Amino acid sequence: MAMEHSDLQTGLAALKKKNYELAIAILEKVCGQELHQPTVDRATMGLVMAYKGNRAHSKAIALCQTLTESDSPKVKDWAVRTLAQLNQSSPQGRSSPSNPGSQPQPPKTLNPPGSPPSPLRGDPTGFVPLDPSSSAATQPSPLKNPSSQGIISPLSLGNPTGFVPLEPAQAKPAPRSPVNPPPLPPPMPPRPPGGTTPGGRVTPLTPPSSLPAPPKPSRPPVSRRDSPPVLPLEANSDGVDYLTPATTQADSPSAMAPEDGQPTPTPRESTVPTPQPRQWRQAGRAQNWRKLKPVKPTYLFFAQIGSAIALFGLLWIFMNWGMAAANDLFYRLPLLEPLQSFYRDQTWTLLGILVLLLVASPWLLDLLLRFAYGMEKLPPPKLGNYSPEARKLLSRFSLERKQPPLALGVIPTDAPIAMTYGFAPRFARIVVSQGLLEQLEDDEIAAIYAGELGHLENWDFPLMSLGVLLSQLPYLLYWQVSKDGDKWLDSQEWFSKVILGTAGVISAVAYGFYWVLRWPVLFLSRLRFYYSDRACASLTGNPNALTRALLKMAIGIAQDVEKQGHTSFVLEGFDLLSPVGYVQGMTLGSCSSYDSWENLLQWDRHNAYKKWLTVPESHPPLGDRLTLLDLYARFWKLDAELDFARDSAVAPASPPRGMLKRLLLQGAPYFGLPLGLLAGLMLWALGAVAVNLGFGALEWVWGDRAILQGALLIGVSLGIVLRINSFFPDITSKNIRTNPTLPELLTDSDAIPLDSLPIGLEGQLLGRRGISNWLGQDLILQSPTGLVKLHAASNLGVFGYLWLLSKRPNDFVGQKIAAIGWFRRGATPWIDLDRFTTADGKTHSSGHPIWSTILAAVAALLGVYLMSKGGT
Repeated sequence: MAMEHSDLQTGLAALKKKNYELAIAILEKVCGQELHQPTVDRATMGLVMAYKGNRAHSKAIALCQTLTESDSPKVKDWAVRTLAQLNQSSPQGRSSPSNPGSQPQPPKTLNPPGSPPSPLRGDPTGFVPLDPSSSAATQPSPLKNPSSQGIISPLSLGNPTGFVPLEPAQAKPAPRSPVNPPPLPPPMPPRPPGGTTPGGRVTPLTPPSSLPAPPKPSRPPVSRRDSPPVLPLEANSDGVDYLTPATTQADSPSAMAPEDGQPTPTPRESTVPTPQPRQWRQAGRAQNWRKLKPVKPTYLFFAQIGSAIALFGLLWIFMNWGMAAANDLFYRLPLLEPLQSFYRDQTWTLLGILVLLLVASPWLLDLLLRFAYGMEKLPPPKLGNYSPEARKLLSRFSLERKQPPLALGVIPTDAPIAMTYGFAPRFARIVVSQGLLEQLEDDEIAAIYAGELGHLENWDFPLMSLGVLLSQLPYLLYWQVSKDGDKWLDSQEWFSKVILGTAGVISAVAYGFYWVLRWPVLFLSRLRFYYSDRACASLTGNPNALTRALLKMAIGIAQDVEKQGHTSFVLEGFDLLSPVGYVQGMTLGSCSSYDSWENLLQWDRHNAYKKWLTVPESHPPLGDRLTLLDLYARFWKLDAELDFARDSAVAPASPPRGMLKRLLLQGAPYFGLPLGLLAGLMLWALGAVAVNLGFGALEWVWGDRAILQGALLIGVSLGIVLRINSFFPDITSKNIRTNPTLPELLTDSDAIPLDSLPIGLEGQLLGRRGISNWLGQDLILQSPTGLVKLHAASNLGVFGYLWLLSKRPNDFVGQKIAAIGWFRRGATPWIDLDRFTTADGKTHSSGHPIWSTILAAVAALLGVYLMSKGGT
């Protein structure tokens, strides 16, 4: 069967790449020369889809009619269903009345404006399952019992013929469209019948999935449309084609027991909901409104003072450590002498440099955005073409304050971005992206600009501008060094390996400094968005427009990540200034077609510990902000864009005692710091008592800083040990959830990261390639129901990935994987990976528990060593 493994494979691969002319030429040859009927059927089915993609509807319909007379009932059923769709999507089918005797047409989902007509929004090929009663949601999972060595079947995520569900066409969001759904992820392929892989290996099938739990009474059910999933066509090793049904024999012995012969409890598995285009209520605005009462800026003022002190203190530590390290190096090297100025106090020098950087921040950031990201000036008339209201708003702002018009810029990227920077309103800049202008409506663009003007009114932008400018210095180094180092990836010369390793270490260290420099301004970054949202509502009288704008920005971020296949550098680098965080928006926006906004925002609105869990985040919970906008709308007696009024639940003022215990366990490594400090102070007190009582053996304890340092390390170590079992529970066949839907996981308002839900999830691995992702900082799983961040670590944490010969997860970017790990729901959701397996059977393991154990052991040993050695 050479034809099965050559021409047919090539033709189907061309169909997947949408090279329809090449696919037609090859598949017509297969149909004319092949004698093996199942192969002919597969080629004919692919040819139908190629004709359809090439807009040759008449040929596709004629060829599909011949398949309706096939002897195979499965092929015949596929042909009948596909023919109905072709008749409906063809110009003649749309203009002529339907035949009463024909098959009922499945509901169609809306296509984005500008995209070619397709009866299936999620699959350009149009393949549907042969069993009409089945759906993509009830397909058996290729995930195996985690206790066994194998994880998935090599063909459960791919096909040797190369024919897999195609990704949706990445169409650019159409301007001025109130309905702009994100591209739909492909459904997961089914398992070959009987639980066998083409290689002949037995793979235990997951038992049939149970129906999802009914929604809570407080959450209105979301209506769904049925959309037929695709049909992956698979072939076994003997060359016999199987048109695989999408359902599993429930009473099959292989489906009921794993390889060891023990009965396997049915894992809880969720039904994948049918994606729906987002419908907006288009709630109105106030016509004659009285402005909201201004909020006292005291809280914001003290937040800026605290952030400024923290930023200066961190830079002072870096400066003194760097000068001491440099002088020590100069002292040890020949022909060099230490710099005497490095021994002097440089506090005022650092303060002067920071003031100069603050004053120069608008021009320095202009240069950075222009040369690194292609920023251009945005003339007011051009802005007026997208939003006349925004142009009037900016003009009125400048006239009322008697200052020149604000400088405006636009970045040529599809990701929706908006930012304000400078050191005074007169010299401030407001920069947005082209994607934001094209994806939002007139009043929504005006709302975003009003929010940016709110930053100017509240004077919270100067310190943020300085913080972003400082963090951009190491971020640019990370970006440029990794980009230059990637040129040596394929070289086998010894010097190229040296350059590659050096570039990897430098980029990793620079990225670490970038994240550390963000910490001092994170609290200010979260707080200031509450103030700017209120200012926007007061300026425009249209809180509903800002609600839609923020949610559409989340959708646009998810679309950009799916289109690019990774997180763009501008999204990550300027995350602090954007109205919606890229990690926050990525998951929320990608799930928007599978559940209502009200359900997706349950955690943000009702979690008792959200304020604690947002400490490492750059943005407040989006549900919190939208709840306040909902209150502003109701203050002006407007219908709200989101129906929060029906949800009477609120976050508890005082969490239950059991919840408090969970939070303490969640933060045990961090709470170990003050506990360790307390233990060290107690040892000091013991030493003081020994001095007064004349016990010379303990006098050394009093005032020894090594005691405090060692106690701090031991406290952190004990915290890690106390949490490790709860944070990384064993993953077994009894507790793992196979292919749950992301919306279902997101809506648990009581969840915290400590809950550690073991899950197995299939999808495509997205992320950056090369040195820029050596630490695994940009790993994303594109599951059938949304995007979720993946966290990976070697047995030595991120440090293990700096070894030149290490196998890193970004080596598998772009491939279909089955990931097993612990799902965690915090301010942003993520999965701590245990392992994942690719379609060709390659497995990559992650060592989170091992790294945590090593870290705890090293901290304890180092603490004991410091305490035993003593100091001054």
